[in-house]
Amino acid sequence: MRTRTKRKSKLFLLTTLILFALIIAFSIILLNKLNIFNNRVSKDFNDNTYVNGINISGLSKAEAYETVSSYISNKANDFTLTLKYNDEIFTLDQDDYIINKDVDTILEHVSNPDKDTTNFDKLNYFIEKGNSTNVSFNYIFQGLNDKIEDICKKIETPAIDSEIHFNPNNDDMFEITPSQTGHIINRDKLYNRINEQFAKTSNVLIELELEESSPKITEEYNKSLTHKITEFSTDVSDSTGGRKHNVKLALEKFNGYVLKPGQSVSFNEITGPQTLENGYQIATIIYKGRFVDGVGGGICQASTTLYNALLLSGITIDEVHKHTLPVRYVPLALDAMVSEGSYDLKFTNNTDNPVFIKTSSTPNNVTVEIYSKPNEDNISYTTRSETIKVLPALQDKIIPDINQEYTDKVLFKGEKYRLTYGTDGYEVNSYLQTYQNGTFISEELIRHEIYQPTAGQIVEGVAEPLPDIQIIDTDYKNNPQANTSDHVPTNICP
Repeated sequence: MRTRTKRKSKLFLLTTLILFALIIAFSIILLNKLNIFNNRVSKDFNDNTYVNGINISGLSKAEAYETVSSYISNKANDFTLTLKYNDEIFTLDQDDYIINKDVDTILEHVSNPDKDTTNFDKLNYFIEKGNSTNVSFNYIFQGLNDKIEDICKKIETPAIDSEIHFNPNNDDMFEITPSQTGHIINRDKLYNRINEQFAKTSNVLIELELEESSPKITEEYNKSLTHKITEFSTDVSDSTGGRKHNVKLALEKFNGYVLKPGQSVSFNEITGPQTLENGYQIATIIYKGRFVDGVGGGICQASTTLYNALLLSGITIDEVHKHTLPVRYVPLALDAMVSEGSYDLKFTNNTDNPVFIKTSSTPNNVTVEIYSKPNEDNISYTTRSETIKVLPALQDKIIPDINQEYTDKVLFKGEKYRLTYGTDGYEVNSYLQTYQNGTFISEELIRHEIYQPTAGQIVEGVAEPLPDIQIIDTDYKNNPQANTSDHVPTNICP
């Protein structure tokens, strides 16, 4: 019995010891895991992490928050910023800023510096140096940016750009103002200098330094824009007073016009509305194949003159239209017919330089001059018109005088009077030729136009002739009165 009892006691003791050992081992493992967990929870910042020289390595966010908040409070107690320039002294203190207590944003940036901080970086709020983050003074003390800017502007003398004043009617058309070199404060350099001292002291003293600032536009550059690129003229010597007036008035709308780089222009928008109230006069126009009086007759010659000057200066033409009949003041397929609400001349300055337009007139001619910067490759342009085919005039049309509009010419059947002669039509190409240093380089087809032929119009009386009335021979086939308008149909807008 005793032997069995002893064996049981030894077995119990051994079991107890084993269980005790297992409990201790399990406890150690558990404690280690808890320590690792606690470390992971409490350690929010990596080793060697600094904010403005303060070590926050291994701290929790709460501990780091208290540490950084204390730093900001201490800095704020006696912070001053003194800026000096010669004998002028500007001191900024607690009355000039508000303390930014948003420490969470600082800690968020420190713990995740790769996060997009474009808004902060723009003002150099956070300056990274390895694991060290320096928070800029102007983040901690808000409002100083505006104060510093005001001080800088009092000291600076900004550069002054040269300007062009275009007065096309003066002998000296271009008045060019002088440019001036300025003196400014480099903001980035200034802020870096302030932050360097801010890291060491709360009393920052900076001697302001000025740097030269060159003007963006100099006199020399503006002078280079005032060269005459081209000019183009058309003849108005055979036009009536009203028509001459309209051509001149439409072109005057462009006299002194400055076409900026990239700018697009509509001829109708600049010259319209084409009304009596806007100064245009009545002149002969063609309407549905007949001569009638209309407001603005001759404006098409103004648009055509401008169009050809623009072509020769290299300006991009966006919209252009031919007349229904050929005009005689420019070669075929180089005209530019306009009509409000339907046909326009549109163009764009696709160069990098402004274009200056001058228009002028004499009793015999109207002229458009273009001024700008010459092409660096010494490129110039000419135009060429080529008639491909002549389309013969159509057969005459006999028009009965039912409304008795021409009773002073014809009364009875068989009596005829020629109103208009038929005109030939044309199929035409026009080209823009490019020259460099006066040598032909290339030729580009710019337009293919067809001017349709027209029929002559002959009016005939409608009354039945009486037995004793002799029919008058009006010689309508060669009537010299056929084209007695103040100008021929070909230089009137349809």
